[in-house]
Amino acid sequence: MPYSDFARSPYDRDHSFGTDAQLLQAAHHLVDVYLVYLREHETGSDLFDTGELPASKGSLINAFRVVIATESRSGVRALLVKAGMTLAQFQDNIGPRMSVTPVKVKPKLGDGYWRPDPGQIRRFDHALMRLGEDRIRLVRMFRHAADIAEHKPVHHA
Repeated sequence: MPYSDFARSPYDRDHSFGTDAQLLQAAHHLVDVYLVYLREHETGSDLFDTGELPASKGSLINAFRVVIATESRSGVRALLVKAGMTLAQFQDNIGPRMSVTPVKVKPKLGDGYWRPDPGQIRRFDHALMRLGEDRIRLVRMFRHAADIAEHKPVHHA
């Protein structure tokens, strides 16, 4: 199943999704790809453009939802939620990486301390607002997925 199809609605009749097992396999693959990305790139608390992601943000969010909802181990679900929450740090059209680390140097009068222009400040503020909105949305989505996993029936063989 192509990964680009993962973000599409299951109600879209123009595309075939294959079996549930194929969907779950694709979800696990996308989550694995993103986890490798996180290991290879130090994200900290910075903001990034969605163009830096290894797949579309929507596909990755959906993949995390599926994997969390089908994971039976609560500890693993918690780690998946934590990793999935980092997707909020990726925003559309923000350009180069934005550092959210506070500056520890106190400026001295007349030392030529750099000041950002108002456009940069607005861009940064807007990205931070979207980050907060995404975190709220992702918490709700991932909590719902975790609730599904917690309440699914257990079948003993």
